[in-house]
Amino acid sequence: MAEIIASAKKKLDSKSVFWLLVVAFIEGSTVMAAELLGAKMTAPFFGTTIYSWAAVLAITLGGLAAGYYFGGWISSRKPTNIVLSLILVLSGIFMLFMPSTAKFIMTSVIEIELLWGLIISLMVFLFPLVFLFGMVSPVIIEALVEKVQNSGKIAGKVYAISTVGGVVNTLLMGFYIIPNYGIKMPAMAYGLLMLLTAIFFISTKRKVLFSILVILVSIIGISAQNYSSEKKSPLKIIYSSEGLLGQVKIVDYNIITKSDEILPLRGLLVNNTWQTVINMNDGNSMLDYIYFIRPLLSGFDKGSNALLIGLGAGALGRDIQSKGHNLKVVELDSRLEMLAKKYFGLPKETVVIADDGRHFLRIEKEKYDLIIFDAFLGENPPWHLLTKESFAEVKALLNPGGKLIIEFYGLIEGEDGLATRSVYKTLESIGFEVDVIATADSNTMERNFIYVAGDTPMDYKLLDYSGKKYTDKVINNLADHIIARDEFFKEESYVLTDDLPILEKMLMKPALMWRKELNKNFRDRLVATGQPIFY
Repeated sequence: MAEIIASAKKKLDSKSVFWLLVVAFIEGSTVMAAELLGAKMTAPFFGTTIYSWAAVLAITLGGLAAGYYFGGWISSRKPTNIVLSLILVLSGIFMLFMPSTAKFIMTSVIEIELLWGLIISLMVFLFPLVFLFGMVSPVIIEALVEKVQNSGKIAGKVYAISTVGGVVNTLLMGFYIIPNYGIKMPAMAYGLLMLLTAIFFISTKRKVLFSILVILVSIIGISAQNYSSEKKSPLKIIYSSEGLLGQVKIVDYNIITKSDEILPLRGLLVNNTWQTVINMNDGNSMLDYIYFIRPLLSGFDKGSNALLIGLGAGALGRDIQSKGHNLKVVELDSRLEMLAKKYFGLPKETVVIADDGRHFLRIEKEKYDLIIFDAFLGENPPWHLLTKESFAEVKALLNPGGKLIIEFYGLIEGEDGLATRSVYKTLESIGFEVDVIATADSNTMERNFIYVAGDTPMDYKLLDYSGKKYTDKVINNLADHIIARDEFFKEESYVLTDDLPILEKMLMKPALMWRKELNKNFRDRLVATGQPIFY
């Protein structure tokens, strides 16, 4: 195969042209694999905010642009078969070692400022790879172009085929490969594919030696991905999976209470952020905000219709059902229904619909007495659920006297509290009466707000405050925990709308602070004990 492109100026036969276009298709496919895998690798360390995705896209495009330029420069100076085989070999090696390289650099920069850590990490494990991929198309075009008059046509064909490869593989990666095979296996598979492709462009007399080299590199690369320095850890991972919506883990661990009681806990983590923690002895949630929502559930007659947007591991869903309400759950990540029912005791008959919450609100016809938004994914607020248009759709689905309950960040002061104040203002803008219940007195990241919105006030004295609670906080009248309305209008705020998605920008600073604190726990409990980072 090497001989067919030994000279870029020699006329190529149809078979040679075909194989070069196949390489263009493979390159386009692997570029998108690298980009998606890179984004998924950063998620456990840096989250999945718009800033993380913007950084991944910028580094990818920057690497490709640099590769296009350098590939065009070198393609006319060196024999095509040598250049192309070298690019394919290097890109295969980088792809093969991508998970271990990403783990090394991200654990090394975990202590520095998050955005800088993200950019440095991507420059180390993603930029060189896409730079190499960017060189492929110009080299192929140089090999195919016989005369200047054909250059535009040839270039268009190569880039079109490469782009088609990217489109096809984006769909495959998102809907099949990552959900079923995770991160490490696809990275190794695509790395091997690039190395094997390079063999075709090596001269016959060097094929055996190069094949042996490919085998050795592959063994080292696969061993690097499977190497574990696992030490004794207080956390036992009993389930893990990668998906387009994030990395999901279920862990078991023990804590010792002030009374020296050992409590066995089970937690659900998405991108290494806690979504649910329950006591395995009785199934009760260990998260404070659940204790503040639970009494609100008793304010509705048994048999009331409840809609929960955001399942997590189902702790809140179980509480809703325990009050005798008819529950319907909407959860975008289809994995969570199975996990909640298998590992966290969500009743098997619970109706869980795999859909985006906002889309469901638009198509739903049934009326509800209670709608709850518990859809935070890590530090990411579901901004499209928290707009004036979304709240209007909720209002149309509520029966008279019905309530919308939202769990949200608990900051209210200064720039960090702008989002919280704006959600309040947006709720009032459509005619809701709003109370905000605080899970703590201090204006800190540990506090949550529970928004209670509806067309009528709620009498908090008549609620049921019984039930097991694993907290020192006194919760016997939610009215005592309500933040005065005036507090939300002391500083500027905005009505949030669909055509101005500014909520993530408002939350950037507190979200980064929250992620940094989580990373400390992540480092101490998982990274330091050698637990697997990618699956």
